[in-house]
Amino acid sequence: MRFVKGCIVGAILFPAIVQAQMSIDDTIRVDEVAIYSTYRQSHTIGTNSFKVDSLKLKTFEGRNLSELLQSSGASIRTYGVGGLSSIALRGGSSVHTAVVWNGINLQSPMNGGVNLSQLPTMLFNSIKVQHGGNGTIYGSGAISGIVILESKSLLQQPNGIEVGTIYGDGHTRGVVASGKYGTQNLALSLKYNGTWADNDFEFINTYKFGNPRERISNAQAKLHGLMADVSVRIGQNSLWNFSGWLTSNDKNVQTLMSSYQASHANQVDNNYALSSNLVSELSKFSVRFKNAYVNAKNRYEDSTSNIYSNNRSKQLINEIELKKEVFSKSEIVAGVGHTIDMAKSDSYIKNAVRNRISAYASMVNRFFDSRVTVATSVRDELVDGDFIPVVASGGVELEVFKWMRLKASAATSYRLPTLNDLYWATTTFASGNPDLKPEHGWNADGGADFIVSLPAGRLSLSVTYYITELNDWIVWLPDANDNGRWKPDNFNHGKSNGIEGFLRFNIGSRRIKVISDLSYTYTNSKVYDIGDYDGKPMIYVPRHRVGGSFSLSYNGFSILYTHSFASERYTDDQNKLPYYNLGDAVLAYNFSLAGSKASISVGINNVWNEQYQLMRNYAMPLRNYFVRLNVEIQSKSTR
Repeated sequence: MRFVKGCIVGAILFPAIVQAQMSIDDTIRVDEVAIYSTYRQSHTIGTNSFKVDSLKLKTFEGRNLSELLQSSGASIRTYGVGGLSSIALRGGSSVHTAVVWNGINLQSPMNGGVNLSQLPTMLFNSIKVQHGGNGTIYGSGAISGIVILESKSLLQQPNGIEVGTIYGDGHTRGVVASGKYGTQNLALSLKYNGTWADNDFEFINTYKFGNPRERISNAQAKLHGLMADVSVRIGQNSLWNFSGWLTSNDKNVQTLMSSYQASHANQVDNNYALSSNLVSELSKFSVRFKNAYVNAKNRYEDSTSNIYSNNRSKQLINEIELKKEVFSKSEIVAGVGHTIDMAKSDSYIKNAVRNRISAYASMVNRFFDSRVTVATSVRDELVDGDFIPVVASGGVELEVFKWMRLKASAATSYRLPTLNDLYWATTTFASGNPDLKPEHGWNADGGADFIVSLPAGRLSLSVTYYITELNDWIVWLPDANDNGRWKPDNFNHGKSNGIEGFLRFNIGSRRIKVISDLSYTYTNSKVYDIGDYDGKPMIYVPRHRVGGSFSLSYNGFSILYTHSFASERYTDDQNKLPYYNLGDAVLAYNFSLAGSKASISVGINNVWNEQYQLMRNYAMPLRNYFVRLNVEIQSKSTR
């Protein structure tokens, strides 16, 4: 414990000591955006990604990250209304997609996942999804993709406050509030989101005779989210940002569709994270310090099954990165990091502690007047005294014409066993495995981007072919040699290949603006060396997925329609979930109210009244409605 406390104190004081020694004569002004990102993000070359536009972010204030990404065409796995929700890309499972906040990987050290339903959308003003993994940039778990969450440009934002309220079917009530105050050198921002819901939506129960119309039961939820950001400009060459967020989720676990007895299960999650990011631009190089502390606490109770479980995890993260320009159009980034994973559970054989030390380097080169960009990177990690295999990546982008760019990338990745995998105590039904090896794999992309400038807008198209392979996949299966106990082991490997296409169109003038996007993903994903399931499609992975949105703004009015389609998905070696089409629509009107900006909106979820399930046996709502009111009081400057 003294060692951990010492690390925390040292993490806080070390950047300050170094900063005090930096010359105040250096006058290179650092870009504020750099404070929130790692330098390595700019070295992700040749990959396929999309960024959620600002209108959609605004429209989804008061809702969670799972709902936003679902509307954008991402593959979301949700255990009922407001239940455990995760994202899975390119045929991988949820533990193979990293969720990164201000450069910090939020994947739980206990189970490897991130519950997106616990993250209110309004806490972040930049959300980007990268398809394809890159272990050299983001470390363990970034195998199939990365969700990048950030807060940006706090010093440049105008001072002001905003409040809003939402009410909808399922007795859903919500409140959002945010405020920012500061100068060009010091700024503070606070954001809050609160949601209370009974979630007793109607659904058609296909698991019971006659397909009766019923209401979802035992799905009540209370969610609170709070985020604070402080940005400080130190002289002309340094920026220091402090961030902290807190989420509290009290959620009943809804009754299964096939059950004739109501569920009495409840889960409470309390999570918080603190981070410090210091960026300094010196005369010959740049330096960045990142420190973070992540704490997660979970309690699960089911009186019917007599199950009571308490779980807690902590992470302490310290990193330093250096960036230096070399030659005329090249730069090198190098860094080292130290992470301590700690966990405590009623189901563990003992308290778990894992030490990880990583080192990485990346280089970007630009040739032929920057028409060709090449990036290479390498990473290694020491885990509890043992080295894992080195991972590497490379990417290239070629500007053939002003309207056409070719791109390609390849990367190796890895995922460490979770602490649940390693430390689960032996019971009548399950047992952990301390001898697990890390998963490892590789992926490669190749494609092209096309951009056409229009008189009052732009049309862009991105097409990518990808292939991914993962080996030593950790799977929990019954062990016939140990009384049928469920155990994790490095059983199998998976292969995925497919095509991704993204089309975006925007055009506008002072009075009217149109934004439309369309995405299509074809995924051929199979798993091997896993008994009777050998050579069959991975579960819950649709072969075809389409997502699209259309927004129109005119004279204060705006309308947004989003649509997502997923084809059949296997749930095991014999059963499938049928395809679904989901549409959501929001109509909004912006107006002035006592000198302030205000908006009122009305929305319809599941416009086409689709009967569907994202996870087998968990009901999802039929058509439902909501109304929202927002008021914004804003200063004209940051002062």
